[in-house]
Amino acid sequence: MPNEPRNDSFCLDPPIYYPPTSPQRLGSSESVSISHPFYASPLISKVATPAPPSARASTAVAAAAAAEINTPTEEEAKPLRPIPNIKLSNKIHVVGFDPHARFITHALSANPKLPPVQILTHSPIPLRSWGQEGRAINIHDSQGHPISTRNIICPDYVNPRTWKLRAPPPVLDNIIVSTTSRAVLPTLYALRDRIDRRTTVCLMEPGLGAVEKLNEELFQVPALRPNYVICHSTHKLSRHSYYKYSIRHIPGRLYLYAVPRDDEDEDIDRATSEILGSQHTQHMIDLLSAASELDAVSATWLQMLIHKLPDMMFESLADALSAVLDCRYDLVRSNRNAMGLWHELFDETVHIISSLPESQNHRKKFRFLHERRFAAMLRVRLENQGREYSKWISEVRRGREPPIQFTNGYFVRRAQEVGVNHETNSLVMSMVEAKVESRRKMHQIPFNLMEDYDD
Repeated sequence: MPNEPRNDSFCLDPPIYYPPTSPQRLGSSESVSISHPFYASPLISKVATPAPPSARASTAVAAAAAAEINTPTEEEAKPLRPIPNIKLSNKIHVVGFDPHARFITHALSANPKLPPVQILTHSPIPLRSWGQEGRAINIHDSQGHPISTRNIICPDYVNPRTWKLRAPPPVLDNIIVSTTSRAVLPTLYALRDRIDRRTTVCLMEPGLGAVEKLNEELFQVPALRPNYVICHSTHKLSRHSYYKYSIRHIPGRLYLYAVPRDDEDEDIDRATSEILGSQHTQHMIDLLSAASELDAVSATWLQMLIHKLPDMMFESLADALSAVLDCRYDLVRSNRNAMGLWHELFDETVHIISSLPESQNHRKKFRFLHERRFAAMLRVRLENQGREYSKWISEVRRGREPPIQFTNGYFVRRAQEVGVNHETNSLVMSMVEAKVESRRKMHQIPFNLMEDYDD
């Protein structure tokens, strides 16, 4: 996109995000891609089964037919080609510059066997601060006492125009995305020419549904999609001072779920695609598990869902209502009408989760949702926020959509899958989206000029 000045010489850099409307590769269809030599395709032999003999056929003819079926030909007797050996890279790129992105970079830098971790940031400010703050990331404990300092290489600026000048751009093997929710899609869109099925994308998004969103709007050809690892972090991180490379850390754990592939290609059958994809995702999990400070462990989908649900439900309640009412957390708690809507939203969300197949098959593990102490815990958490404002309010006032698509939006999509009521969640989503649109019109900010590249 040309770099043209807008709004009295204001220039939006990097370019704004335009969702693609066609598959990534010309000549590709939704289910079958063009021949792409990622791996050597396995050889699959097909044995034709002749029609059974009729009742009038003689015994000799039937025996000959049976012998023909049971005796493989020389061509059919060849063994299937084994799963191809793939070369897995240890190079990691961290997209974003939030506290988790910096902490993961710091933790991985302790492994001398890994190549230097490369941060890809949306702003040139961290590039200048890198030299001013000693070219290192400093970790402090909750009291502000220094724990460790590790040097890192200079962050790189996410600017698609520079990569378009190179031919061809190098593929990014391992990507950890830890940035604001609204920046996930446009950032990976900017890197789309460097992502294919050999790439593993680890998503640090607190909510759920980012994988489906990326596949719907960005990676539309199943056989060319990257491999995904969904992450949930219990590490507590905060800013230590005005220095950008100094953060405070309370230890936690990193849960990693490898999303299985479910695609096939004219070059790779479904079983081989799943095996190759699991090699990529397991390699990403192994790289993160090697960093002792991360305390990364592999998790099942059921475990990941249980870990994420409490935070997702709190955001879908407290942050959503705070954004709708444009008020502090304590005012939501003290407002009787607001708490009435809170209870309706809570009951509906619990009913949606209880109707999911995962919950139906493991009722005991989701029993905590129906206990009084869980509902009380969410209310106490709301009270503990005190006079703080939700971050969603700041986003809405700037005309930016908060991450409601990955909280309430996820519950709505799952409710539609199982056919249960989602009226209250949909209502809250519509109200938040209406406020965002009104703020854009109030400040005369066109939708396509909203800057999504920030941390």
